[in-house]
Amino acid sequence: MNVDLILSSATLAKAVASTLASGGFAVHTQNIRPAAQALAPWLAQANSDILIVDSTVAHEQADLQAIEAMTFAKPQRYVILISDNSDKQLLFSAMRAGVREVLTLPLADGALAEALQRCAVHRAKLQEQVGLGITQAKVVAVLACKGGCGASFVATNLACLMASEFSRSCTLVDLDLQYGDASFYLGAGATKNNISDLTHQIERLDAQLLLSCLHPVAPRLSLLAAPQDMETALSITAMQLEKVLRLARQKHDVVVLDMHRALDALAIQALDMADVVCLVMDNTMPAVRDAKRQIKLLRSLGYADDKLRVLVNRYDSHGFVDLKSIEEALGLPVVHTLPLQWTAVTESISLGQPLVKTHPQNPVVDALRQVAAHLLQTEAPKTRTWLSRWVGVHA
Repeated sequence: MNVDLILSSATLAKAVASTLASGGFAVHTQNIRPAAQALAPWLAQANSDILIVDSTVAHEQADLQAIEAMTFAKPQRYVILISDNSDKQLLFSAMRAGVREVLTLPLADGALAEALQRCAVHRAKLQEQVGLGITQAKVVAVLACKGGCGASFVATNLACLMASEFSRSCTLVDLDLQYGDASFYLGAGATKNNISDLTHQIERLDAQLLLSCLHPVAPRLSLLAAPQDMETALSITAMQLEKVLRLARQKHDVVVLDMHRALDALAIQALDMADVVCLVMDNTMPAVRDAKRQIKLLRSLGYADDKLRVLVNRYDSHGFVDLKSIEEALGLPVVHTLPLQWTAVTESISLGQPLVKTHPQNPVVDALRQVAAHLLQTEAPKTRTWLSRWVGVHA
């Protein structure tokens, strides 16, 4: 793979070029940018799929603006930023600009090599997605635009319906690694194993190990739970997660990801692998504001609008914000709405049971069927009568 270098130091350029050569990468162009010169003209000359650029605190804002303009036009370009700024705020600013990796000077031993390895995996995955004859599960990421919008409820109930009514083998992966409670929503309670049991044995990961860590919830539905403690969650890396999800999508028809809201390296890895990102919000002003900011960030990371699906949960037609106003604010259509049904939904969550079990005739269940059908690109099953369900249970 070819790489363009735009660096401010010949010494740094030499060290980077050496690491590239060791990793099997080829330097396509190498430019030494004087500190006083703007970055944008140099970016216009770069045309490789991978770009490595450095910046200083003094020029950080202008450089990130130039990078954002470039990644907006070329979202598939993999940008690695090297900076002398160790402030964590830089990471978030760089993510918004479309940067995939941020490395801090002086470069730690192996840091660039590891970043290049992640880049190679990412490029291979993109090529695999456009390859012919490859059968993989549909990956649906469910992401809350604002805390408390009901994303976990949507993810767990979608997974349940896909398995029970659409006859798809489905795995729900709880990626709220520090506070995940998807197991409670599905009535699974305490699980014997979780995702950390896979990542801690990543070198021997295979189908059998994956199966041993999946918790069977119902026929065709399994759960890969979040770790039980925060310390364990913090040890999971993006590369480990990528291997786990890659194997999971090979062994199932559908993989549903219950995401956490913060877009860190793990979340970006999961979103990269998702075919669809379902953005869950409600029709309140705070949710609209956060959704607008989140969509801007997702676009800056290179995710096309056709990958994003806006779902308004707890939709109230008499609410403060109507659907037209939401669409105008976000620049995206509202694809689905789930009606406001506080009592039934709260009871379902409190009992730790999917809504289709506690209130199968509830309008929210019907709406979720339509969401599942849309995501699976199929027809929604006809609603079963109480007699047909009774006969099915006692057959």
